[in-house]
Amino acid sequence: MIDRVRLLTNQTATIIDIDSTHSDTYGKQEATNYNAHYGTEGYHPLLATDQDGNLLKAVLRPGNAYTSKDVKAFLTPLLKHYQTQLPTTDILVRGDSGFATPEVYDVCEANDVFYIIRLKRNRKLQNLAEKFVKISDQTQ
Repeated sequence: MIDRVRLLTNQTATIIDIDSTHSDTYGKQEATNYNAHYGTEGYHPLLATDQDGNLLKAVLRPGNAYTSKDVKAFLTPLLKHYQTQLPTTDILVRGDSGFATPEVYDVCEANDVFYIIRLKRNRKLQNLAEKFVKISDQTQ
């Protein structure tokens, strides 16, 4: 249905947000596990949404699954779908620092899509970026 709306409205760009979240569980549910980051038992699903907040894909994973675990198997069919169904659409994959892995970069590059991945702040990146930051004492 989302594809049909994109075709009807002649959308030529799509942003795919990849993210993971945590869902607490109670009792003895199958595949539940402890997640140290959240400090609770639960699931750690992998999600893909678009710029309009539409859920494009979801995979339920154990609570102790790392953020980017199995992202290649998750993302590749989604990108292939858009290349087949909406071949003239520019795709941008966006993710947080948990997806800053060569696996994500390789999947995006192999499928000729743009990507933006947030990196955690660190001294080396800060030093590299410093020459691109312009600071002015002038008030406007």
